[in-house]
Amino acid sequence: MKTVILALGLLAVFAGILICLRQFCAERPPPIVVTSQGPTIERLERLSTLVASRVYVADVLIGEGSGCRGAFLIRGDALMAITLNKASVIDKDESANRATIRLPPPEVLQARVDHSRTKTWEVKTTAWIPFGTDQDALRDEVMHQAQLMVAQAAGSKENVEQAKRSAEAIIGALYEHVGWTVTIVWQDAPATQTPAETCQR
Repeated sequence: MKTVILALGLLAVFAGILICLRQFCAERPPPIVVTSQGPTIERLERLSTLVASRVYVADVLIGEGSGCRGAFLIRGDALMAITLNKASVIDKDESANRATIRLPPPEVLQARVDHSRTKTWEVKTTAWIPFGTDQDALRDEVMHQAQLMVAQAAGSKENVEQAKRSAEAIIGALYEHVGWTVTIVWQDAPATQTPAETCQR
């Protein structure tokens, strides 16, 4: 008899829990709705820097000096980025949810030699006196020049244009999710523009 009473009590408890869960599920609050007031300079500045693309570079460098001559297969990469704290919203139509943003041109954010994939092809002694050679000094200078080469190659016109297209797609998709259509215009780069000196020795 006690067992039957206990079983009935447990069933009553479970029934009460099921009723509470059903009421909770039926009375869930409405979903959260997020809206955008449109692009502003402050919101762009929060991103600070937008990495638009990564460029991979490969080349063979020949170094000669310090009593030796060497050939090196260089591999490296660099990041192309846009500095968003220099961006400006030049036009905004809140009724149509459209805006135009002016961005500075992409620059080389970071260039590096990939030492795990860079190989020494050969190094030969050119000095008559054996102790007049310094292969370490030759390699150090070649690696320094290699890093500058990677930055210069990454900052080519073709790579800059590719980074622009990538940035336009990223920013456009970012605001499309909140119902805005954004057009990107680019500041004219100086005629003598060179890749940003961000190489690290």
